[in-house]
Amino acid sequence: MILRRRTLVGTLLVVAALVVPLVVVIAHAAPSNASNKPVIVAGVSQWGALASQVVGSDATVVSLLTDPNADPHNHEATTGDAINVSRATIVIENGAGYDTWLNKLVQARSTPPVVINVASLLGVRTGQNPHVFYDVAAAKRFVATLAADLQRLGHFPGTQVRATQTLARLGGLSSRVAQIHRGCSGVKVAATEDVAGYLLGSMGLRVVTPESLRLAIGNSVDPSVQDLALALSQLRHHPAFLVNNTQTATPLTQEMVAQAKASRVPVINVTETMTGTDYVRWLGGVVSKMRTALVREGCVR
Repeated sequence: MILRRRTLVGTLLVVAALVVPLVVVIAHAAPSNASNKPVIVAGVSQWGALASQVVGSDATVVSLLTDPNADPHNHEATTGDAINVSRATIVIENGAGYDTWLNKLVQARSTPPVVINVASLLGVRTGQNPHVFYDVAAAKRFVATLAADLQRLGHFPGTQVRATQTLARLGGLSSRVAQIHRGCSGVKVAATEDVAGYLLGSMGLRVVTPESLRLAIGNSVDPSVQDLALALSQLRHHPAFLVNNTQTATPLTQEMVAQAKASRVPVINVTETMTGTDYVRWLGGVVSKMRTALVREGCVR
């Protein structure tokens, strides 16, 4: 998906946050750091949740995008975002064009923090699918990178133990995904857009919905009439399930959901913003829903 442009009001708010006197900054309600612990700021809640598991109580972790009912692609940097970034020792960017507003806040600092750009760790560039938080391999790479950065910075005594524990849990999730891949590779599924594309790919599932339609919906533009007609026809031929991103619902996605239900195709509703505070439990819940639908296909038990 492509981020919409920030409005003039949003830009002025960010500029104000960076230049107003300290007394004014304090007057804005922003998370305090009275304990003087290092601050880690994550653009999306998935990376923030994993960071919290790795650092424990050794640092304060702040996630900036946390509302699963809001479209994250509409987010404009706020005064609070700017204040949090100004205090951060480490900033975690999703990358690939997903949170360019966060990178601009980082660039505005006179002394740059340590920056981890998760998409860059995987070689995912702007224009490619930015939803790398649906990729277990990305989560593993991120945890290992964060642990290495924390060790280099020092003052994080329990980091390695907690990172090892987190990687073990992610490994268990990888095993579940691999089991589905072994039994269900090539099984047809449908999707309103590519939010869970990395997860579906790691399962070996084949997304039959036209890529041009998925990209159009992801970029908030109307797909062609021909693509929509084909997508609806495919749902009538009963793929294993339909993945529906509830955070970017439109009349077109609702039409696809209605067709899936009419054709008795399971609808798996997902969000871009993580619900809860446990990444493995969140993504594991999505895997469980997909596995349940695939049991009906007979490719897993």
